Amino acid sequence: MKNNSEANNNNDNSNGVGNNNLVVTLEEPKENYLDLVMLALSTEGYFFLNEETSSFLKSMKTQFLGRKWINGCVSFKNAIKNGSVPEMPELGKPIDGFTPPKLPPVHALEGLIGECGVPFEQQLTETDMNKHRARLLIAQELVEKFVMPLMSEEEKQSLKCGQEIQVTACGSNGIEYQMKFKCWGSNKHVLTLGWNEFRIDNEFKALQDWVTMWVFRHKRTGKLCFGMIARRFPTNQLIRSQKKKKGKEMNK
Repeated sequence: MKNNSEANNNNDNSNGVGNNNLVVTLEEPKENYLDLVMLALSTEGYFFLNEETSSFLKSMKTQFLGRKWINGCVSFKNAIKNGSVPEMPELGKPIDGFTPPKLPPVHALEGLIGECGVPFEQQLTETDMNKHRARLLIAQELVEKFVMPLMSEEEKQSLKCGQEIQVTACGSNGIEYQMKFKCWGSNKHVLTLGWNEFRIDNEFKALQDWVTMWVFRHKRTGKLCFGMIARRFPTNQLIRSQKKKKGKEMNK
């Protein structure tokens, strides 16, 4: 960060740059950016960013966005470690009660997300991690509530006819994976094709990882997309929602 000497020598401040203004450049080491921005914000003038600096700071903002949610509730993690599992939230809600950000906190997706649905969460199972099955099963209730509202009538009809839909999935690393979304039988909705590669690259773990999913339309292509980020909890068993447990008790 440095004083804008040209602006200081210019008496015309119509461009918003004056004696008290700072220009942020990439001359400083990136690890000093937070201190530099705090300094800039503490001044009474304006500060300006070149394109590269602006892009880097946006990535930092994305990195910190939702950090509390990503780290998860400590008291909840401790409760699981101690052997007690608190009452589970409604199906699709975060396991620890924290609210995820409205958009996936992935820098590579900034400016590319069009219409976006409400994020939902589900626990990864042993079969989701099975390389031979090569699919992620999404509960029917979750598909109906969170995925279907983002689908076109043509796509819904394709699923009913047993056809697959080409979709794109993106994880926290910003890498895009081409997958297929389809329905097996009458009510088993799955993501296939690139799922094995996706789960391996993201180092997912069965039972311990709870994946939050955002279903959205790509702003440029209009394609149906899935943003997926996992949060890890010390769970070593399959935890069912209270809704399903109550249903099982009623059927006994």
